[in-house]
Amino acid sequence: MRTQTLVRPRRPLDLSWLSPSRLLTAALSLAVLLSSGTALADGRDDLKAAYNKALGQYNNLELDQALAGLDQALTGSAAEDPTTAPLRMLRAVIIFSNSGNKNDTTAAFVGAVKADYHVTLPTELRSPDLQKLLDKARKDSGVSAPSESVRHTAPSTDGCGQDLNFEVATSGIPDGGQVGLYWRNVGDSGDFKSVTMDAFGNIATAQVLASEHGDKPVEYFVYVYDGANKALGNKGAQDNPLVADVKCVKETPKEKEPEKPPPPKHSLPKIFINLGLGTGIGVARGVADQTYSQYTPAGNFNYGLKEFACALARWSSGTGDLPGDPVQYQTQMGPTVMAYGTPYSVDQLAMAYNAGECAAHHKVSTGMASAPFHVAPEIGGRIGKKLVLSGFLRIQAVTGSKVYRDDPKASLPDSYMNDVTNPNPEGIRSKPGVTIAGGLKIKYFFGSDEKKFRLFAGGFLGGGFTRLRVPMGFANDRNGNSVPDDKEAAFEGGGQCTAVWPYKYDCGDPSGTESTNAIQGAAAVTANADKSQRIDTVRIGGGMIGGVFGFHWQAAKHFGLFGEAQVGVWFPRTTSLLIDLNIGPVITF
Repeated sequence: MRTQTLVRPRRPLDLSWLSPSRLLTAALSLAVLLSSGTALADGRDDLKAAYNKALGQYNNLELDQALAGLDQALTGSAAEDPTTAPLRMLRAVIIFSNSGNKNDTTAAFVGAVKADYHVTLPTELRSPDLQKLLDKARKDSGVSAPSESVRHTAPSTDGCGQDLNFEVATSGIPDGGQVGLYWRNVGDSGDFKSVTMDAFGNIATAQVLASEHGDKPVEYFVYVYDGANKALGNKGAQDNPLVADVKCVKETPKEKEPEKPPPPKHSLPKIFINLGLGTGIGVARGVADQTYSQYTPAGNFNYGLKEFACALARWSSGTGDLPGDPVQYQTQMGPTVMAYGTPYSVDQLAMAYNAGECAAHHKVSTGMASAPFHVAPEIGGRIGKKLVLSGFLRIQAVTGSKVYRDDPKASLPDSYMNDVTNPNPEGIRSKPGVTIAGGLKIKYFFGSDEKKFRLFAGGFLGGGFTRLRVPMGFANDRNGNSVPDDKEAAFEGGGQCTAVWPYKYDCGDPSGTESTNAIQGAAAVTANADKSQRIDTVRIGGGMIGGVFGFHWQAAKHFGLFGEAQVGVWFPRTTSLLIDLNIGPVITF
């Protein structure tokens, strides 16, 4: 309890600047905030909280809720308990506001008067009609005014280290008024210390902590002041103080034999900052990130006019959107077909074009695939003796993909010359973007506090995406015609003669110069092709859930190492299993 030296007992801390409503609200709010440490254990704080809540509901016109809350708070309370008077008074006000029934209001006021004869209406609730009903209730109650204006029973303690709780019943604390407690230890010749008592209705309370009175008796007196700091009544006086007895008999402790020092403790730190590096392996299912469905002409009967139209659209669109339907194809692709797509007209290609099949990426079902590298930062805090809750990220920037294609940023003429019709196209390497996932993780640590090396197990839940590195089983397509370079062909053979874009072989004259050049051009691409396998990625995720298992080694006070395995299910975009192994340093506090 914060105290101050008394200078003039009749003039305590000046609160005259406070309005009555501000004083009432501040007192109630302070009581609620301090209830866990300094409030008396007699339920007064619950009554204050109920009053404060009901007053707020009343101001918001939630009258039925306010009345129900007051009735619940008063359940089991004695009718003569003066601390219930403010609640009974507010209950009467709400009844009047809700129904306007004067009889019911007067009856409720009678209950408030029986609890405290001097109960009053706060300024913000006061009205002539309510005041008349309260005055009538005071007459009808049959209760007489107390003979003393200040009523009080001296507190005492029956043991060491106990606080002194003071309670004073007054005949009214005016708007802007206050109640002051003045105290000092018996035998102390210094000034009395002053404490502004906490008022609720006409009851004022204060507490002198054991650390302040030092287990010694206390002499004290109490004054009630109005808003102008004029004394209205008192209990005791500076020259004739009251005494609060403090009973404390301290036993001299017996000397004990020195005990052996306990073994060193290595309890879990409160804060963990993990800087993890990791790798993973998972089930790759779904479609490749960068690779469209590939065509393999020359006798496989899977390359026709539809595939010719699609290959031309994929190349000319670069990384943009493909035509959405044959009509859009005809409008969007007209100049491109005329410049780069003969021997077929744009009408022929548009009629054969299938937007859904053209936009399809190559299906992947290779089984297990790797996620070579990711960064896994994590920060967590201990929420129990052996539980740690943390937030984590999984940032994957390096996937090991090896996808080479035509340059999508080059102009069509440049790309056609340097990539499409080049007998030895170099293309460019295309890399996937960064994928990020994150979530919450909870871990339970096994073992005793004496151990620096602790195993843990737990679970995680989160969202985001990751990528798996997938060998595609065929070479790259560096000239951009959706045919792997090592399977390049000028036309679909096997009895069906369909030109493969961009070779423009119309099958009309197999011995002609144009067809010979086309066949030789495709053969040159095949001969010069890098036949190493294309490696693309598959993106999985959206959400993730799973288990985590690992260890933590506290190498020094603020430093450790960790390792863990995360086994998770990633969903809903092609449900997949991913196992991550993370290891790295830990900074602890």
